[in-house]
Amino acid sequence: MAENQPPTPPPSPRSFPSSQGGIIGPQPGQQPPYPSTPTSPTPGAIPGTPIPKPVPSQKYGTEGQPPGSYGSPGAMPYVSAQQPSLSSKKTFVDTGPIRARRFSPALIFILIIAIIALLGFAAFKVGWLESPLNAIQESVAGIQWLNWLPISPKDTTPPVISEVNISDITQTGAVITWKTDEPSTSQVMLCELDGGCIWTELDESLVTAHSVSLIDLKPNTSYHCTATSTDAKENQAIAEKDFTTLAQAVATALAISDIQVSSITDLSATIRWVTDEAATSQVEYGTTDAYGSTTPLDESLTTSHNTTLTGLTPATTYHFKVKSKDANENEVASQDQTFTTLSAVSAATEVGPEVDKLAPDFTLPTLDDKQISLSEFQGKIVIVNFWQDTQQCRNELSLIQTVYDKWSQDKLAVLSISWKQTLGVTQGVANSKGLAFPILLDETGEVAAKYNVIHCPATFFIDAQGIIRDNEYYPATLKSVAQIEGILNSMQ
Repeated sequence: MAENQPPTPPPSPRSFPSSQGGIIGPQPGQQPPYPSTPTSPTPGAIPGTPIPKPVPSQKYGTEGQPPGSYGSPGAMPYVSAQQPSLSSKKTFVDTGPIRARRFSPALIFILIIAIIALLGFAAFKVGWLESPLNAIQESVAGIQWLNWLPISPKDTTPPVISEVNISDITQTGAVITWKTDEPSTSQVMLCELDGGCIWTELDESLVTAHSVSLIDLKPNTSYHCTATSTDAKENQAIAEKDFTTLAQAVATALAISDIQVSSITDLSATIRWVTDEAATSQVEYGTTDAYGSTTPLDESLTTSHNTTLTGLTPATTYHFKVKSKDANENEVASQDQTFTTLSAVSAATEVGPEVDKLAPDFTLPTLDDKQISLSEFQGKIVIVNFWQDTQQCRNELSLIQTVYDKWSQDKLAVLSISWKQTLGVTQGVANSKGLAFPILLDETGEVAAKYNVIHCPATFFIDAQGIIRDNEYYPATLKSVAQIEGILNSMQ
C-alpha cells in the first residue's frame, strides 16, 4: 500500500439474498457482539450459541442503531435457519418485559384523605366524637378559631345579668325585671327567708329583656329572689335581690259626717254628706224607715257627696240614710234621717211667661220624633231656650251647652226649642254646634206664643216647682257661662 494513499474502507456488510439459507454469524475476523460467558441454555436455542441480552424497545435491523449494537450488520446474532428472511415485510419490535399498571401516588393519597374525612364527618354527626371534641374545645379555648370548625372553642361564657329591679310590689305580688347581654331564658327562684323555695315556670324564649310576675305571695313577708338566665349554649347566670311584700291593710271604719238636706221642693230634695276618705255615694229613702227606694250608685270616689231625690210627693215626710264604700270595700251607712217636701203649688197660682208665675206646660216632638213635655222635669231646674237660624239667636246655644256639660243632669234639664224652622234646618244647626241636650220643634210657633216670644233669643229659667225665676229676652241676651251659672245658683 502506498504511503500517500488513503486507507482502504472496511468491506461493506455481506448481503444475504432472501433465498439463501444457512447460519448467519459474524464475519471472519470479527468478534461476536456479546461475551461468550456461559449461560443457561434457552429452550429452542442452538447449543453453544451465546444468548443475546435483551434490550427493551429496540427493533431488529439497522435503522437508528449505532454501529456494533444489537441488530447492526456487524453484530447480528446467530439465528436459526427457520427464522424469517430479512426481506420479510413484517417488523419485529422488542417491547421488553411487561410492567404492571400502577395508580398515581397523588391520586391514592387524595382518596385516602377523602375516606378519612367522610368517616370522621359521619362519626361527628352521630355524636361519637362529642366528648373528645368537647375536651379538645376546652383545651384550645384561648385560640381564635373559625366558628364552623367542629373543633372550635366551646362557648363557656355565661350571660351577664344587669339592671335587676323589683317593682309593683303589693301584699301578694311583685314584678322582677332584668337584662342580659345575650339572648337567654327567664326563670326565678323565690325563697322565704325563714321558709322553703319555689320556682316560677321556665320561660324558654331567648330574650335580652326579662320580666317575671311573682304571684300568690304572703303579705308583709321578706323574700330572697334569684333571677336565672341560660343562653343557647346552656351557660347559666344568676342575680339575687331581696324584697318585702306590703303589709295587710288594716280595716278601718269609714266615717260619715255633716249630713244636710237642701233645695227641698214639693217634688225633690238634695242630700249632701262628707266622708273621711274617698268613697262612693248612694241614698236609700222612703216614706218609712224600711225605705224601699234607692238612688243609682255613684261609683266616683270622693269625700264630698251630693245626691238629688226626685219624683217625691208634696207635703210628705221621707226617711233616708246615706251609704258610702271606700276602695278597700269598707262600707258604712248613716243613721236614719228625715225631711218633708213642700206643699204643692196652689191651683190659684197664675200661669204665664212672667217671673214668679207657673211656666206654661207644653208638649213638642224632638228631632228623632219623640214627644217631650215640660211637666216631666218637675223637681229639676229647667232652662227653656227659643231660637232661630240667625247669628244673634244661635249665640246662646254654645253657652248653654257648656253649662249643660258641667252640671249634673239630675239637677238641670235643658229644652231647646227651634222656633218656626224646618227639621232640616234645625238638624243642621244642632250638628254644627254639637248640641247634646234635647231639641224640640215648634214649627207653627204655638208654644212660642204661650211665652210671648216675638224675638229671639228668649230664655226662661224654671225652678224645681215649675215657677219661672228669671227670663232673658232679646236684646237682653245671655253673655257668658258665668252669668247663666249665677242665675242657676240663686235658684237652688
